Parts: sequence; C-alpha cells; structure tokens
Amino acid sequence: MNLEFIELDLDWPYELSVLDLKNYILSKLREYGEPLRWAITSVTSHSEKKIQIISVEVLLIINKDKVKGINPELN
Repeated sequence: MNLEFIELDLDWPYELSVLDLKNYILSKLREYGEPLRWAITSVTSHSEKKIQIISVEVLLIINKDKVKGINPELN
C-alpha cells in the first residue's frame, strides 16, 4: 500500500444539491483509491455550461495490486 497526494477538478452539475455533494465527491475519489483525507480548495462557476468546477486535494491510500495508473512510477 502507498499514500498518494493528487489534485482533481470535478464537475459539479447545478442540479446536484449541496446536501449530496459529499457523497458525490467521495464516489469520484474512490475511482482512484481510498480517500484518507480530502479538501475542497476552490469552486468555479461556469453559467454558460451550467456546471461548477470543484478543485479537490486528496490524500489517497493506494493498493498496489489495484492501482488505476494515477502515477505510473509507483507501479
């Protein structure tokens, strides 16, 4: 197992309520590994696209056997 720090930009559709945001972010983060610690660092609105962009910093627990290729040097 390894720890890996990544920064991601996630789309936050306007129809997704703030109450559902935590589960939405965690589901996206679990595609890369098990989130140990994470934080939203910024939110940018794009009204013409009807989305907001959420910037997230994440410390992930990565199982070497199941790595999806975030950082190929770790494999």
